Amino acid sequence: MHDHKISYRQLRTILLLALLPLATELLPNRLQGAGSAAWLCPLLAGTVAMLLALLLLKRKFLGNGDLGQQMAQRWGKLPARILAALFFLWGLFLLTAHASRLGGRLADSLRASPILLTGAVLLLAGWMTARGLPAFARACEVFALAVGFGFAMILLFGIFRLRWGYVLLFTIGELGQVPSGALTTLGTLALGTYALFIIGDVREEEGSGWRGRLALGALFLLVAAAVLLVLGRFGPALTGEIDRPFFQMVSGLGFQGAFQRLEELASALWVLGDEALLGLLLLSLRRLLAQASGCKEGQAMGWSLTALVFLGALPTAFWNSVMHSPILPWGNLAFGAGILLILAFSRKNEKTSKKPLTNEG
Repeated sequence: MHDHKISYRQLRTILLLALLPLATELLPNRLQGAGSAAWLCPLLAGTVAMLLALLLLKRKFLGNGDLGQQMAQRWGKLPARILAALFFLWGLFLLTAHASRLGGRLADSLRASPILLTGAVLLLAGWMTARGLPAFARACEVFALAVGFGFAMILLFGIFRLRWGYVLLFTIGELGQVPSGALTTLGTLALGTYALFIIGDVREEEGSGWRGRLALGALFLLVAAAVLLVLGRFGPALTGEIDRPFFQMVSGLGFQGAFQRLEELASALWVLGDEALLGLLLLSLRRLLAQASGCKEGQAMGWSLTALVFLGALPTAFWNSVMHSPILPWGNLAFGAGILLILAFSRKNEKTSKKPLTNEG
């Protein structure tokens, strides 16, 4: 009999692989309002995320089915289907936007059609998820080794080339923008809460709570380090003017005669993280669509979703404007908060429902 579940360690690997490249690419531009203090935003956001994790996940939450199943058990099928449909629609918007972002970034590097490359990355994500979550998780474990090694090399080369005045001489006004930047950071990474819709396929492990919080803290520390490298190389003014400043920063880390194409190498490695993000959203949306429609989840549904996302990504100019607007981070923040509230209330109802009944008379 095959085990169709993954370990909690594998889920942490998927989330770190999917969210770290995303944050390093998008946040340096999104946090430019905080100036030289922008690297403090992920630290504050990480503190808030750790506190939320401590409050919400201090009791057992694995082994009770995914979040959609918990909603149906606590509130009934109709409310659960309505909520699943709402989260599905926002997740579909997210998936289309990030597929278009990845296709556009690759098109800039390869001088090819963004539509063609968007289709290629979606085809790869659909293939990775077609055999289910365990096969996808094993692929992500291999990808994580490559991305982790690449990021470690970037940190190693970059830390000795910083201009510390760019990151330490911040003003009171810039410090005042740190809370807003922390919300933007949380909003950018909040799409990771969609993993709760497949949490029923994760095996319960001893000590999973504190390990999860440790991984969450490590994610925000690494994001802060990436923002610090970008600011320390370019300064806050120039960072806001550069498109994809993280990759531009990496391109300046090479040495004459060797490692002169680090930008292309980093971009190629970051594709692995982007594919993990697309795959995670595909698996979550497949589960949500099955719950909202009452149909059986399967490969056909996954491929239909992939085709739908490709059709939605065709207006590339629209998605370019979406990626440069605050719609995604603030929408992510709202829907991520909604997912966590549903988790909290579902757990509260579960605790109430398990109260022992007293015999009267």
